[in-house]
Amino acid sequence: MQARKSRGRKGIVGGPAGLLLAALVVCGGWLAQAAWGASPAKTPEEEAFSLGFKFFQDYQYRLAESNFSEFVAKFTNSPHRAEAILYQARARLEQSNYAGAIDLLQQSSAQAGALQTNYVFWMAEARSRTGDWPGVIGLLQQTNSPLAAADGRSELAAPGWLLLGEALLHEQRPEEGENKLASLNTNGWSQDLRWQHQYLLCRLRLAGGRKEAALSTSSNSLQLALDPRQQAASVFLQGEILEKLDRRAEALAVYATNLVDSQPADVQGQALARTIPLTVALDAVPQAIQALETLIAQHPRAQGLDLAHVSVGELYLKVYASPTNPAPGTNVPAAPDLNTITNTLGAAQSHFNIVIHDFTNSALLPKAHLDRGWCDWLSTNIREAKVDFEEAAAHLPLPPDQAVARFKLADAQFILGDYTNAARNYRLVLTNKAPEITNALFDLALYQLAEADIQIGDEEGAQAAVDKILQWYPVSYHDLGQRGLLLMGEDWNRRTNYAKARAVFTSLLEHAPHSPLAPQVQYAIARTYEQEGNWKEAINCYRQWMTNHSGATNLVPEVEFHLALARGNAGLTNQALADLTNFVANYPSNALAPWALNAVADYYYNQGDFISAERNYEKLFQNPGAGELAYQAQFWAGKSALARQGMEEAKGYFTKLLSQANVPQELVDRTYFALGDIFFQQYLDKPTRENLTPAITAISKVTNGAPTNAMAVEALGRLGDYWMQWADKHGDTDSYATVSNIYETIVGYPATAAVSVSARSQAEVGLAWVAKQQGQSDQALTHCYQVLNFDPFDPYWVERAGELAAQMCEDQQRWDQAGRVYNRVLEKVPALRPMLTKKIAAAQARREAAGK
Repeated sequence: MQARKSRGRKGIVGGPAGLLLAALVVCGGWLAQAAWGASPAKTPEEEAFSLGFKFFQDYQYRLAESNFSEFVAKFTNSPHRAEAILYQARARLEQSNYAGAIDLLQQSSAQAGALQTNYVFWMAEARSRTGDWPGVIGLLQQTNSPLAAADGRSELAAPGWLLLGEALLHEQRPEEGENKLASLNTNGWSQDLRWQHQYLLCRLRLAGGRKEAALSTSSNSLQLALDPRQQAASVFLQGEILEKLDRRAEALAVYATNLVDSQPADVQGQALARTIPLTVALDAVPQAIQALETLIAQHPRAQGLDLAHVSVGELYLKVYASPTNPAPGTNVPAAPDLNTITNTLGAAQSHFNIVIHDFTNSALLPKAHLDRGWCDWLSTNIREAKVDFEEAAAHLPLPPDQAVARFKLADAQFILGDYTNAARNYRLVLTNKAPEITNALFDLALYQLAEADIQIGDEEGAQAAVDKILQWYPVSYHDLGQRGLLLMGEDWNRRTNYAKARAVFTSLLEHAPHSPLAPQVQYAIARTYEQEGNWKEAINCYRQWMTNHSGATNLVPEVEFHLALARGNAGLTNQALADLTNFVANYPSNALAPWALNAVADYYYNQGDFISAERNYEKLFQNPGAGELAYQAQFWAGKSALARQGMEEAKGYFTKLLSQANVPQELVDRTYFALGDIFFQQYLDKPTRENLTPAITAISKVTNGAPTNAMAVEALGRLGDYWMQWADKHGDTDSYATVSNIYETIVGYPATAAVSVSARSQAEVGLAWVAKQQGQSDQALTHCYQVLNFDPFDPYWVERAGELAAQMCEDQQRWDQAGRVYNRVLEKVPALRPMLTKKIAAAQARREAAGK
């Protein structure tokens, strides 16, 4: 008979044991007796029982059950019928048919005879598999159980006591279980059973709160362990006890003994699962990071590394998000090491990437997406963050992580202008009534919902959200409630109904004249005049605000900034320049300082002072707080250098900009355009193929994405222009074919916002020029007339097409046709009348002179 499988802390530990109990059960029985003597020919009854027993020994439980069932039905008077029923029941048990095993043993109990204790034990074992622990206790404590005094030396006594102890542990009667097991004399028990005894006794003592006694017993369990599985179970139990004794360093050392290659992968994975939370809880975060990185490096194939990667990634995020300590002798935080911050955030993201890419079936995937979303969010990669937040929100369990993921998804959608879905997700957050969500996110979600509803024109929804803020969070009335009302006024402002916006703001001040939001409301009133273009009133309001609210320190810089802009727009450029320059000097760390410096640089650029513009743009992109504005500043520093003919300096700015990460794609494309033009200018100075190639390479970087990307379409047109210059210079027929292919590609695109009339017109004029160069005047005129007939049209290209068509007509002395072309252009672009009138008159004179 097969012995009970050893039980661990949470169930069965190890694989099937040997056939110790099987041998004990059949010893003295007819099958065993036959084995000791000669081997006479077996009867059909013996053959049938032997076949069923072999199936059972070989774990063929379905076949064993079937054969023993047939045996019982066929050999109704067999003296071994009770034994066959027992094996039939045990075969059911091994197939997880616990109810069937119990029913069979109960129904046949009256026929069990000498096997009665075996029937009781295996009924108890079956009930333990169903979790019926009271039933187990009841069976093992009855008079015919293996534990009865009359049967104290039964071969099932030891397994029976262990099963009873397990049942008492599950029924939260650890003291009773400990007393029973501690009183047993285990001399004569096998080492496997003695290990089970010490392991279970240790668990009972731990459950009873006797942690020191449990720790002592755990050492006995370790000494008795027969195989790696038993040793691993003992190690985990000892580590758990040390954790509960708050001896975490010792617990980590104990768990480490299961992180060896001799242990199975699942054991190493379980050891990691125990080690990682303890490591994360270390007081010193850098040491915890180092320990986890070492674990990952030393056990690259262990199960559970997904948890290690997520945990160390979150520690890196914690380091990134932690405020810096004040500089020595001050209350001001020390300036952060930007390289360290960047590397820390990058390290966090790399660990989350590993989980997402390499652990595709991990239960931690949604958490890794949420954490990677935070990395992208902190890096201002909002589109990437949205994708991860969306994945996390769809698959994380309920609060708090799922609600946070959905809230951040809504935030990302809001920033990206997807207000409809943002509002939907804010509402979903509000359906969660868990206290940790209602306390932390509801008021913020309501405020954001109000703004999202305003953006999509749902005034009722916005008002309802504001009302809920005031109703649910009366304590926040002076914060989010009034902010909601302020938001309503700002909505009218956004709709350019500035008078209505001022009315809302004025009403708010009338209802709450002493509101802490009064400075913000009066500032909003001033902004309505600025947005209206009423610079005089805007300047007056900003100056009045400075008089009334100079103590509102958080808004003073912002008001000064907008006052400077208003003065600039009012034509007070010298005063505006002085104000903006002073702003940069007075508030160097303010978020608006980069914008003020940008405005100063723009001023010089617009005035044609490209040296001063370049100098200020350079200051801007060297400012650590410039953010994405730094990329724009580098671009315009290059444009300033280009405008002052500093080709090499311009090329340096553009090349450096293209080498950086996270530059917005539109700016990357514009930079390639600028580089292409620089290289092309060098080609014009020295028209060799070596000088043309860099220009073509740069512009070609932008052509991907046509026809849905307007800049890509424009780049195709520029590429055609470059090849046209080469073809014209060298009379290269193959190059003209390249030019035609490019322009025909553009003309073949459907007319969309991306394929503008300007792009199509440029291509048609380019095709006309190629046709003219190849002597195909009729085809050239056809392309020109396409441009003249476009509706809507581009005045510049209408002029170019008309000029080329009229020139071809004049070259052929077709003066009437030339005059008609000029008149058609004049109809489209009346501003060209002075020039075209002269050309029309000249064509008319030549026609008359020719007598035509």
